[in-house]
Amino acid sequence: MGTAEEDIQFLIQLIKKDLEIQKKKRYLDSTPGEIAELDKAIKSMDEKLKSEQDAVAALESEKRTLVSKVKSQNDEINKKKLERENLKTNKEYKAMGNEIEFLIDKVDMEEERIIAILDEIVEENKELSKIQEKINAEKDLLVEKKTGLEKGLEAERESLSLINDEKLRILPHLSEKVRKMYERILIAKGDSGVANLIGDICQGCYSRIPAQKAVEIRRNDKIRKCEYCGRILVYYEKE
Repeated sequence: MGTAEEDIQFLIQLIKKDLEIQKKKRYLDSTPGEIAELDKAIKSMDEKLKSEQDAVAALESEKRTLVSKVKSQNDEINKKKLERENLKTNKEYKAMGNEIEFLIDKVDMEEERIIAILDEIVEENKELSKIQEKINAEKDLLVEKKTGLEKGLEAERESLSLINDEKLRILPHLSEKVRKMYERILIAKGDSGVANLIGDICQGCYSRIPAQKAVEIRRNDKIRKCEYCGRILVYYEKE
């Protein structure tokens, strides 16, 4: 059976491992959220770029459709002008003239729309260039950061596994009574069954320990517990 002093030295090793474990768990818990936010930002950039590309493509498609319609209508106008030359009566001639004028008005409107579309395409391409430039400047950084976080996650998982193994190797060195006490408190508290004393403050619950008891705890010669949180109190200089 180990002495109280020996148990306390092993408990100090355990609290250090527990603190490392908690730190790594916090990282492992928070990092997926950071990665999700980066994915969201990257997706938003891609969607904005696609939206602008789609807008330009829609204008180009509309322009092609109108150009084709104008050509077809001009062909129709020329055809009707030829047909009008062979008409026999003024009534027929006038009716054909009205049809030609209607088609000419349509062509004029469509050609005005084509000119407007060309202006819109110029502006949309300017906006597209700005977005593309912004994405080129920022997206690679976001992807790089995401990759770094993903690699960090994998490294932290491996590190956490190693620390847990190291902790398991420490536990058998404790006397049975102290080990069971530690494990019982660990289950109850979820982070550690031990807490360091800094000054006269328990680092498990941040309660102030009476001055005389704090002096006794710093001796590390007897198993003592925090009367507020129930953790075993030990003392070591924080690194």
